[in-house]
Amino acid sequence: MLAQRHNFEFSCSDKAGRLLSVLVGQIMHGKILEVGTGYGVGSAWILSTIAPNVKFVSVDHEKEKIDATAQTICHQQAEFLVGDWKEVIANGPFQFIFADAAAAKTIECVQLLEALAVRGMLLMDDFTPEELFPEEWRGKPDKVRDFWLNHKELRATEIYLTATSSAILATKLKGKE
Repeated sequence: MLAQRHNFEFSCSDKAGRLLSVLVGQIMHGKILEVGTGYGVGSAWILSTIAPNVKFVSVDHEKEKIDATAQTICHQQAEFLVGDWKEVIANGPFQFIFADAAAAKTIECVQLLEALAVRGMLLMDDFTPEELFPEEWRGKPDKVRDFWLNHKELRATEIYLTATSSAILATKLKGKE
C-alpha cells in the first residue's frame, strides 16, 4: 500500500473507510470533496462506490502525496489537486465532503460548512471520544464539537468507529443553495 511505503500513519482507518464508502454510495449527482488526500486511502474508499455521474475532487497541500496518489489511482471521475482546499471550494457546492485535514475541521469550520450543499453530508474522522480525553482537556469547552454538533444549519451526530475513535457526520439543513 502506498501509505505504508511512505510510512504515512494518518490515513483513514478501515472502519472510517467502510463508513465513507457506504455514505458516498448514496450520492447520485454532483461533486464530492476530500480535504487532505494523504496517500489516497480515503480516496480509494470513496471511488469504490462512487456513482457514474459524480465527480470526485481531492486536494492536499503536499505535491509529493498528490503525485504519488494520482499515479496509483487512475479513475476518470477523480481529480487530484495540489494546493489549499479553500481555493478548491469555489468549484462547489459539494454534495459530500470528507474532511480529513485537521485545520479544515477545527480552525476553518465556517469555510467548510459554506462549501457543503444544502442536504449535503460531511464526514470528519479522527476524534477522541470525550470519556477518553487526557486530563488536560477535561472540563474545558470543546469548540470543534460544539460548532459541528450544535450549529443551527446542521443536523449532526458523533458516532464511534472504534472504542477509541469517533467521527462526526452532519447534513446541512439550510443555507445558500
